[in-house]
Amino acid sequence: MSEFNQAIEAAKRRQRRMLLWLSLGFIVVACIVFATLIASRATPIQVLPEAISTEAKLSTNSGIALILDHHLYSLSDTAEVEASAPGYQTATQLISQSGFGKVTQITLQPLPAEVILKTGLEDNKTRWYINDKLTTVANTFEQSFENGDYTIKASHPFYEPVTRQYSLAPAQKIEETLNLTPIMGELSLSSTPAQADVSIDGKAQGHTPLTLSLPGGPHQLDITKSGFETVTDSVEINQTSTQINRQYRLQAERAKVNLTALPEGGTLTVNGIDTPLQNVIKVDANQNNVLTYKKPGYFSQSKRVNLKQGETSELQFNLEKEMGKVVIESTPQANITINNKPVGQTPLSLTLDALPQTIGFSLDGYRAEIRTITPTAKSTSSVSVNLLTEKQARLQEAPRSYKTRAGGEMMLFTPNDTIIMGAERSEPGQRANEFIRKVTINRPFYAGVHEVTNAAYAQFDKSHKGNPNLPVTSVTWLDAVRYANWLSQLEGLTVVYKINGNQVTQINDQADGYRLLTEAEWEWLARKAGRPVQTLFVWGNDKTIPPKAVNIADESAKGSVTHYVPRYNDGYAGMAPVMSMNRELSGLFDLGGNVSEWTHDNYSLTVPKPGLVYTQTLDKSAGDEHVVKGANWRSGTLSKLRASYRDGASQGRDDLGFRLGRYVYGGH
Repeated sequence: MSEFNQAIEAAKRRQRRMLLWLSLGFIVVACIVFATLIASRATPIQVLPEAISTEAKLSTNSGIALILDHHLYSLSDTAEVEASAPGYQTATQLISQSGFGKVTQITLQPLPAEVILKTGLEDNKTRWYINDKLTTVANTFEQSFENGDYTIKASHPFYEPVTRQYSLAPAQKIEETLNLTPIMGELSLSSTPAQADVSIDGKAQGHTPLTLSLPGGPHQLDITKSGFETVTDSVEINQTSTQINRQYRLQAERAKVNLTALPEGGTLTVNGIDTPLQNVIKVDANQNNVLTYKKPGYFSQSKRVNLKQGETSELQFNLEKEMGKVVIESTPQANITINNKPVGQTPLSLTLDALPQTIGFSLDGYRAEIRTITPTAKSTSSVSVNLLTEKQARLQEAPRSYKTRAGGEMMLFTPNDTIIMGAERSEPGQRANEFIRKVTINRPFYAGVHEVTNAAYAQFDKSHKGNPNLPVTSVTWLDAVRYANWLSQLEGLTVVYKINGNQVTQINDQADGYRLLTEAEWEWLARKAGRPVQTLFVWGNDKTIPPKAVNIADESAKGSVTHYVPRYNDGYAGMAPVMSMNRELSGLFDLGGNVSEWTHDNYSLTVPKPGLVYTQTLDKSAGDEHVVKGANWRSGTLSKLRASYRDGASQGRDDLGFRLGRYVYGGH
């Protein structure tokens, strides 16, 4: 053997040895893997429902794992298994180490079945029912279903119903075109006179009387006969109406009027009956017919026609414009607009179209007025207006009384009066601070019918407690004006008091918000309102107190107060619920008793100038004390029962409350 052949043989021997070692290595690795799988716990995978368990396919999405014969073998801590089957939605499940070796169930949800049914009809009148329940109205039915048995019905008013029953499997798709059979009905026609030609849907069918079959649907009838008006009618054969009878009484042929009416947009009557305005109007033949055309702003026109059967006549209306004279006056002289266009100042004499005219009256400082009038050529129209100032208008609109948002009642007063405040030195019970002062009051204002109650005040101060119907007491003057500001803001009014910290820094005397009554307003209400002359007490001038006039220190308070009024009993030893006494001459309650009342004014001992008449205004001065007016349930002396009694206070007391007031106009 040559050296070359020897080398070839040696190479072949080396290759055989290498293949042997590779085969041995593969067998070893396979044995190791097989041993590992044997060592790992097999996890059975069960796919539900059982009907698809055998055909379901399983695979792994993550982890070092494989599936053999619906068992999972995993070398990882977790493995995600995916299950799928025809007609069902694919599902995945993550199996952790704690679940290895245990049966794992994966439930697949069926894919919906789909049913598409068509009718071939163009309208959308087909009603579709699923198991006798209406689901849609359309010419095509398209619906997804869970697997199961279903009855689907198509019902069209002009066709026989069609029913289909389906047993639907997951992901099954059914598409079908239904052939609907028209329903048939019977139409019977007669006419007076008979032998009229009948046409249905444009096709001649015979003469009356006539009975014929018609398919479901709408049909147009034309009944014609020489010398008579054509009758056009419509009938409908449907599932609920298959037998139709029609009887017609033909009218003698009428005449025609070709009508032209100007200006357009008017109304037409024929023999007094409103008639739609058309180019051709039919009228009864061989009689007088009165046609009237009218339009607002124009003179109406009437014309007569008498035509033979079948005759046609031309008729034209051309209305003339109507104008009317209007005289416009006002007090005071005002600017005038007609339909929002300025035309001058009153007095005016104008000629206007006989149409509704909107006349506007305006003048700076006065409430604008609007009047509407329709002029006429028959006579001169007059419009006269007395303008009110804005304040007069607001006063006129103001309610006589109303309820506040907090539940209190306010009453309107419109004084144009002068009151002498205070008392002469010679008056029994007079005190040195009761200075004589003459004050004019002429600004309309509201006053509280009763004092502010605990219930009303608690809406502002949530921490406040007390019997709801009793007057609120033990509040400071600043507490009272804060309440007034709160209520003003609640009702959208302009606040009177500007407060910084614990101090009022500004008072708006033009505001229409709530405030305390001024001392002058309070004394006018207590002594002058509702009376022909000024009185000493709230009940009059008699020193004998009428029954239930005021809640003061009476017999029942004997022993609990320093002074009391003998032989008087108001029924309450202390405070009484508001409005427990009789209504006073002013129309208010409890000015003369129950609790004393804070007023708006700063307490001052400045002596008024003799002979000077003051005008009532809001006091804007600052001070620590404010005027207190009125007796209370502790009052039992002549001095304190008088309406002129006044005092000053800087702190609240258990017998001191307050009453609201406000101007009618201001602010806004």
